[in-house]
Amino acid sequence: MPVSDERDDVLLLDVPTAGDYLSVLPTATAAVATRLGFSLDEIEDLRAAVNAAVALLIPPEPGRPRPFRRKPGDEPLHCRLEVGEEALQIVLSRPKGEPLPDAGSYQWQVLKALTDEVDSEVEGALTTIRIRQRRPATEADADTERHQIH
Repeated sequence: MPVSDERDDVLLLDVPTAGDYLSVLPTATAAVATRLGFSLDEIEDLRAAVNAAVALLIPPEPGRPRPFRRKPGDEPLHCRLEVGEEALQIVLSRPKGEPLPDAGSYQWQVLKALTDEVDSEVEGALTTIRIRQRRPATEADADTERHQIH
């Protein structure tokens, strides 16, 4: 599902499934959101949403609290940041493996609370989570009051 009929910007990242690399995804998301005029709170919400989506796509290994170890032969996590006229869309995909947790799980609740829209699909050999966040009305209209220190 394209963000708009006209593609403004697309950033593609293939990231190894290791903690040192996975941290690039929320950072890249924050950089794009900053450029689009999102407020600091909105940027932090997007960072948390990306982290929750990664936790859904890469389940923890037994005995490890976080999914930060890459096994030989693991496929990378694919990330597509699409900047459209009305929204920022973040598409995270991994090769089909174990099913995603139930829609009532904690990570899903975090995603739903922090974003305008979120959905998932399994198509062919890929499992995908799609996050969509409306852009501020214009970059000039972005809430700069939140950026000020009082």
